Amino acid sequence: MNNKPLISYILPTYQAASFIRNTMNRFSEYCSDSGLSSEIIIVNDGSTDSTDKIIKNYLQENKNRSIKYINHTKNSGKGSAIKTGIQAAEGQYIVFTDCDLQYSFKNIRDVVNNLLNNNFNVVIASRMHKESIYTIRSSNLSWIYIRHTSGRIYNYLINVFTNLYIEDTQAGLKGFDAETAKLIFDKMTIKGFGFDVDVLVCAKVNNKKITSIPVEFNYEHEMSTINFIRQTFVMTFDLLRIFFKRVTGHYRMKTTCNCTVEP
Repeated sequence: MNNKPLISYILPTYQAASFIRNTMNRFSEYCSDSGLSSEIIIVNDGSTDSTDKIIKNYLQENKNRSIKYINHTKNSGKGSAIKTGIQAAEGQYIVFTDCDLQYSFKNIRDVVNNLLNNNFNVVIASRMHKESIYTIRSSNLSWIYIRHTSGRIYNYLINVFTNLYIEDTQAGLKGFDAETAKLIFDKMTIKGFGFDVDVLVCAKVNNKKITSIPVEFNYEHEMSTINFIRQTFVMTFDLLRIFFKRVTGHYRMKTTCNCTVEP
């Protein structure tokens, strides 16, 4: 591309062989239909299946599409993958979303519109927003109940340790103006799933304007019990690290602007 894009979309990817080709097709079509100059940045975070091969073959077959591909040779965490994408992004605005497209393109457009038209520095999807809509398989109802309950407990701990007061920090769809994105991800040290809280605390400490929007969310898969328990312990430990970073002034930047957090 000769001109820098308006929007950079980052898709962190891991073990995505079964759906990544469909994702690239659908996202490329969305970008073409949006009427906005954009680029797609796929960061493969050390997948051990055929994700890398599928992406490379797709890019060979579709050389005219504005897709950048970055391959981590080792898995280093979702936060790390997104940080890599942000460092490579050239857009004035940066949006990341889960590569399995659990959030609709309408939700992605809503994030972009809030960035472009409402002067927010950070726009985050919120599954807890009163206008959010869930699609849930009946077989997943027990898991959703456990996930929702644990999420509320985790959110309470976030507020205790960070004073963030955002209802849903973990949704996998967020957008930023490029300056804010590069600034807060530069301060990020949490590479796993706790990275969301890490960057949002940095944004709030530096008085960035944050808003939450409703989403249409599709719950397709359950997490294994072992992974769920392990992740819970890791994320709780990450909160302690974030608390220490906050009280020691790690997040503080010299340049700030007025801050508001809207529901």
